[in-house]
Amino acid sequence: SSARTPGLQLISGGLGGLGLRAAEMLVKSGVCRVLLASRSGRVVRDGQGLEMQLQSMSVAATILACDSADAPDTNAVLCATSLTGVLHAAGTGDKGLLIDLTAQRAQWMYASKAMGASHLQHAAATTAVETRVLFSSVGSGLGNVGQASYAAGNACLDAHALSRRASGATACCVQWPLVGGAGMGAAAFDALRERQVAIAGLAGITLEEYVTCLKVGLMADVGVAGSVQVAHRSHVQSVLQD
Repeated sequence: SSARTPGLQLISGGLGGLGLRAAEMLVKSGVCRVLLASRSGRVVRDGQGLEMQLQSMSVAATILACDSADAPDTNAVLCATSLTGVLHAAGTGDKGLLIDLTAQRAQWMYASKAMGASHLQHAAATTAVETRVLFSSVGSGLGNVGQASYAAGNACLDAHALSRRASGATACCVQWPLVGGAGMGAAAFDALRERQVAIAGLAGITLEEYVTCLKVGLMADVGVAGSVQVAHRSHVQSVLQD
């Protein structure tokens, strides 16, 4: 099958593990051009084979040094671009108890993820975007100790998708768990396995399960699909064990 929107696709956080794997899936599904937007404009995470993935998509992928947290930067790039789809995978993590939380730390956490979604929406307002997928986290509703700002930042994406859908626009927010082999959660996923801790339904999925979930979200009729979806293993007992 082919992607629902085969035109130009933008992926913010496109040079991260999840962004690059999403781009690879889009290209294999028939998308001709993918814009990989990244604050640094380069692959910065080692050990996940990201450079090799990027080289394999050299014909279809274009790298943009674009910080989604910066409104003028985003506007300058997207106002002259005709997009058919946006995947907002940009984000960063933070840990710390509420007593240690400062306004600067909260702003840093919110910038690329929560504010980035708003900047992308305004910058792409004049284009006919057919799909808009926001990368949230199960931490939005199930945040662990020390992840209050991270949970709140992801909850902003959930609310953003609900708001867009209520206004008649296309938007879907996926709450991802840890993904083995890619992204910020890869190290935590591997650490759990090394400690022989059982990874249950909402605690983690494999990279291929991530791709399968993403395909479903992109190829489904967005008018029927939920505004906010939780990605988890399909085996019911695994989910209940978590």
